[in-house]
Amino acid sequence: MHPLKCVKDLYLVAGFFAYTRVRILCSDLILKNILEEKHRKQEILDGISQNLSYRQIAYNIGIRRRALIRDINAMRRTRDPELLDAQRVAENRIDEEKKAASKTREKKFYDMTGMTLIEKSFQNMVNFYKPELIHIINSDDQIAAVRKLPTSVRKTLTKNNILTKRGNVEVTQKALEKLL
Repeated sequence: MHPLKCVKDLYLVAGFFAYTRVRILCSDLILKNILEEKHRKQEILDGISQNLSYRQIAYNIGIRRRALIRDINAMRRTRDPELLDAQRVAENRIDEEKKAASKTREKKFYDMTGMTLIEKSFQNMVNFYKPELIHIINSDDQIAAVRKLPTSVRKTLTKNNILTKRGNVEVTQKALEKLL
């Protein structure tokens, strides 16, 4: 039964003194419910910031998953700043985990090859386009030789810093070192 409904019923039956006593008891129930809701909200926010699934959060709190989703949707509708903060913390945690995994992969690759992944990619790109680059270097007019290349090849070479980007388009010094 709803606490406020019991207040009205007892006021009609018992008079003023009973009304005040029941009102105090019911307000304690309301206060208890508010504290439980705050605790539940904090548990939800902690679960979101730890990047737990809704099922795990609901299990930890001891409620149904649907009730959890209803509470989260209510927080979204009211644009709860604590929810937004918890989501930012979760995103930052994911980014940190991705960066850590990336660093370990790069370290393993460096230990195997003796060069970073970027250096190896650059070397592979220079080796792949070696005939075109040698043709550019050996030509009398390098700018005209670059213009004769297909647009897709020119864009790829420029994007990977094998050709200079502006002005007189020519092969970069770094690419020349890898070629020779």
